[in-house]
Amino acid sequence: MTHAAMALILGAVSFAGAPAAAYTLSAAVDAALLRSPGLEGAGFRVQEADAAWREARMRRLPSLAVDSSFTRSDNPVYAFGSLLNQRSFTQDDFAVDKLNHPGLTSNFRNAFEVGVPLFTGFQLQSAERLGRLGRDAASSGQEAAAAQERYAVVESFLQVLLQQGVARSLKERVEASSAEIENARKLKAKGLVLGSDYYAALASLGALRAWRVRSEAGLAAAKSKLAALMGVPASSLDAQGTLSERDCAPDSEPELVDRALRQRPELRRAALQEQMAGVARRREGLSLLPQVEAFGAMETDTRDFQGNPWNEMFGVRARLPLGDPAYASRRSRAQASWEASRAEKRGAEEGVRIEVAQVYQGYRGACASVPIAKDTVDKARQSLELFRPLYREGRQSIMEVLRAEEGMARAEAAYLDSLYGLHAGRARLLLAAGGLDAAAVGELEKGLQAAR
Repeated sequence: MTHAAMALILGAVSFAGAPAAAYTLSAAVDAALLRSPGLEGAGFRVQEADAAWREARMRRLPSLAVDSSFTRSDNPVYAFGSLLNQRSFTQDDFAVDKLNHPGLTSNFRNAFEVGVPLFTGFQLQSAERLGRLGRDAASSGQEAAAAQERYAVVESFLQVLLQQGVARSLKERVEASSAEIENARKLKAKGLVLGSDYYAALASLGALRAWRVRSEAGLAAAKSKLAALMGVPASSLDAQGTLSERDCAPDSEPELVDRALRQRPELRRAALQEQMAGVARRREGLSLLPQVEAFGAMETDTRDFQGNPWNEMFGVRARLPLGDPAYASRRSRAQASWEASRAEKRGAEEGVRIEVAQVYQGYRGACASVPIAKDTVDKARQSLELFRPLYREGRQSIMEVLRAEEGMARAEAAYLDSLYGLHAGRARLLLAAGGLDAAAVGELEKGLQAAR
């Protein structure tokens, strides 16, 4: 097949109506990433995790608390102590009757207290590490979401190119077949073509036209999906590129598996979640350790705000939990969570190995099918070019020409489908190996720029 003929088969189809905006593969991917709700949500998850990490770090800083209260009581001890704190105790207050029956006494108490953690039983260290691991896990989730979004756009973009190529091919076959049918109609009127052959040829032409209608509907559906991913109207979308043959030289399957195990963001996230579960398990195991805090407080007690004497207090206090009935259950829960995360990580790794193997074999099959499909197109074209002059010489029926046209259409569609499998398989292989980034999209785009 000549280069011109191949370009004719694979050329992009333009849509009728208003001029459409031409998008390259990279531009389409960029547009989709900018408006992807899933990627936007993943970005906010990263911000949430980062804020949680900063929150854990801030807990090391001193804390300030303000405490205010109003109390009123005739309790003798309360009244005696309140008067002393208010610095308003007098000689008359030593009277026995007044000590026993002080009457209602009011007290406004305000306190400012500063606390500094000295030892938290490693709870703060655990919280900081969990926050850091959580932030890294959220970042890995964002990377995975971006890779999935890129693949969705690439696959949809290739579908549009495939449907454009099939629609273009069918348009040519229908036009060529219609011209042959019109010639047969004239010959039939002269009695040179059998009526049965003529009507059978019309039926074949009808089948081609129906196929073309379905192909155009498939093209519209593919465009609608791509436009929805990009957030643009389908009527203004034109995918720029051509499905073409490309070199097939993937790494070996073991190399791809090794790369996937090192690069897949899903596996990094699973590993980070396992570490988080391990930190949580250790934290629960240390939850019975004492927590020590240094504190300082300034307090004022007053009856009527006419005088506000201040009291100062400094010290160190420790809290040691004893007899915590939930301790064993918490440790069991943390242990089970850790074991589950380990199993999930192993399952994720096994799933990646299986996925890479399946995608690798599928890509190899696509590579092997392209030369066969191309050769089939060549043979179908040769058959059609042989039948046309024989028919015009009266040595073949119009039916044979229409069958050759239909065979040509099917061969071209199969060839385009093989090229689609080649490019989509490459993108799927990059995704499976954890390498479908912006640079990989650019490399895929280069394979769509010109037919070979």
